Amino acid sequence: MWGGVWTVLVLCALVFLGWIVWGVVSAGLRLMREAGEAGQTFGAASQRVSDAVAQAEAARADTSPTMFDPPAELHARVQRRREVRRGRRDDRRGRQAATWQVWRTSSWLERRQSRGRSAAPPRVPKLETRRDVARTESLGS
Repeated sequence: MWGGVWTVLVLCALVFLGWIVWGVVSAGLRLMREAGEAGQTFGAASQRVSDAVAQAEAARADTSPTMFDPPAELHARVQRRREVRRGRRDDRRGRQAATWQVWRTSSWLERRQSRGRSAAPPRVPKLETRRDVARTESLGS
């Protein structure tokens, strides 16, 4: 009799240990799968960053020493930079003028209300259930 009890205990212990090992192994496999996906995502992100850095390097402004350049070349460089700056300023002034026009023609409340109406999703009427119909019929009688 004791042999049967010990056999059942050993078999139960083996099943329990197998269940624990199966859980640990499956968790490890899931972890490895996620690590692989994270590695692929990291690789893609690092590629995008290196491309952006290379593009920024190619478009870098010249910062070489200009002490011994001819004055005419230095003057031309300053004029080019001023023209670029004027262009950016004119673009900014155009955007600001449009914003100021909106501010002059309407109040903040009108703008907020119009934005709220256009941004809100359309309301869908709630479908009545049999319980709602029965409740309204009982209230009506």
